[in-house]
Amino acid sequence: MGMGEPMLNLKAVLEAHQCLNKELKIGQRMMTISTVGVPNTISKLASHKLQSTLAVSLHAPNQRLRETIVPSAKAYPLEALMDDCKNYFLETGRRVSFEYTLLARINDEKAHAEELAALLHACGGGYHVNLIPYNPVEGSEYKRPYRKAIQAFVDALESRKITVSVRQTRGLDANAACGQLRNEFQKNPLLESSPPSEPNQLLESSTPSEPSLVPA
Repeated sequence: MGMGEPMLNLKAVLEAHQCLNKELKIGQRMMTISTVGVPNTISKLASHKLQSTLAVSLHAPNQRLRETIVPSAKAYPLEALMDDCKNYFLETGRRVSFEYTLLARINDEKAHAEELAALLHACGGGYHVNLIPYNPVEGSEYKRPYRKAIQAFVDALESRKITVSVRQTRGLDANAACGQLRNEFQKNPLLESSPPSEPNQLLESSTPSEPSLVPA
């Protein structure tokens, strides 16, 4: 996850999965394949009957709200996505983990939790919800929910017999938590520089005469 959409590059993902499993001896059940959902691909993954976990970035309990959070959802109706997840579980016997980022006053209300529970129960068994409190990013319109709201969401799911976990946040104080990593300098365009006029200049500039004491 975090390196592009796996289902758009399934052949390479399966090759990497085999390498990690066979050559590096990482158990299949220790690996997760994460997707936002691409039509006609989850069934293809299921046909390989891997024992790894499928993680689906859901983030909303209904199609209308999901389209505002996940633009690509417009091409993949929620009903079809849930049917594919249900069939994945039936074919592989492996539960599906639904990733749900909690955004303050957008998808974190008790009513959203109740709707999510109903959606999952309609999907059958073999599901798990991984709640991810949003990690704030400068310039973003989204906000992180308060702990009270997060706990209320958890309670609403658990009271409806939904298995749920809350991802532990690390690095929030240093802007290094999940979703926060980025290069600040990229906000500004790089200064244009002209190439050295003579070859010797390039050689001299690439061979420092003494170690730099300026930290990287």
